[in-house]
Amino acid sequence: METWRILAGTGLGLAICLVGVALATNWRGVTEWHVRRSMAVAGGLRRVPPWRWLPAAAQDRRLARFVLLERVLGVAFTVAGVAALVVVAHSLLTGEPPPSKH
Repeated sequence: METWRILAGTGLGLAICLVGVALATNWRGVTEWHVRRSMAVAGGLRRVPPWRWLPAAAQDRRLARFVLLERVLGVAFTVAGVAALVVVAHSLLTGEPPPSKH
């Protein structure tokens, strides 16, 4: 069995799990930080004339909605990481290499 595939699969599965858990639990504010950074970068794409203003309440609601969305995506990442680890564990137990496109 090719050892590099097992190591790569384990590393990728763990990385995806850790990112998913960090996003899903808002560990040390990582989810809110990421959403604020994303909104700041994408804010340049949204054109608002200088004579108009956006109320702060609308911004807070958008932030809360995007944080919730990112936490749900964190759960999906965690599930995908666990699935990758299950595939690696199955390939170790059966002695077959992990599935590939070939």
